[in-house]
Amino acid sequence: MAPPKARGRRSILSSLSAVASTPVLLALFFVLMMAQFGMRTVQPIVTLYVQEMVGPRPDLATLSGIAFSVTGLANVIAAPFLGNRSDRIGYRRVLLICLCGATLTTLPQAFTENYWVFTAERFAVGLFIGGLLPTANALVGRLVPRAERGTIYGITASATFLGNSLGPLTGGAVAAAFGLRWVFLVTAAVLLANLLWVYYRMPEYAGRQN
Repeated sequence: MAPPKARGRRSILSSLSAVASTPVLLALFFVLMMAQFGMRTVQPIVTLYVQEMVGPRPDLATLSGIAFSVTGLANVIAAPFLGNRSDRIGYRRVLLICLCGATLTTLPQAFTENYWVFTAERFAVGLFIGGLLPTANALVGRLVPRAERGTIYGITASATFLGNSLGPLTGGAVAAAFGLRWVFLVTAAVLLANLLWVYYRMPEYAGRQN
């Protein structure tokens, strides 16, 4: 009998192979990664961007915190609502709606001059991003056999951590190289690419949970 550690390594490798070789799981991996990426790219530049709009005010830190944190508040509001809708209208459809909405609400932020309009756009992004996480995780649970869900959920969780890391790094690098507004353009382009990936690579799932 193989040692437990060897069996564990084989299990992880087989799960990684399953994610890489299954178009739906691979698409969901990128959905989860890009959900966090889309929220975190602005983290290094939001204070500077708000300062461009409102000037060097004494409450600049508060205004920047509001503009950044409203996305998380929107996530809390949208997650249960859109997660419930995915059971009714289909997982793929909800993912496409959320990715399309996140793209369309991220793009205009590059051209916004008014702080409150910018904050409203950040809130709107959070509403759509909030629907991605529960829908993608629920679909993973339906696609993967019960015995393998723990390992697969660990792998998909690493996708969100990867997005948390790549987002600020990419946002800071793009801002330094091209300017603050390009951060939103690049983020919108990445979200659009993810939308096309899901559209072409992910079929609608109509099965039952194992």
